[in-house]
Amino acid sequence: MHPTRKSTVALLVVGVVLFLISASGQDNGYWKSGPSWLGAIGWFGFLICLLLLIASGVYTLVSRIQHRRQPRPGTTT
Repeated sequence: MHPTRKSTVALLVVGVVLFLISASGQDNGYWKSGPSWLGAIGWFGFLICLLLLIASGVYTLVSRIQHRRQPRPGTTT
């Protein structure tokens, strides 16, 4: 598996876990008795993971576009 894919999958898994943790201490959440600071860490961590996933997607898209524009070895342009 390509390193970019590994990091993207890892970010996705961490993002899901942080999103689930973010319910801690919320009034209408499933984990009402949990500490609210843990919920805040989970929420802001989820947002950071989401931002990193978007940046990873843009990087992948740009690198694929650049890779297609490069001439193939052995061909003349």
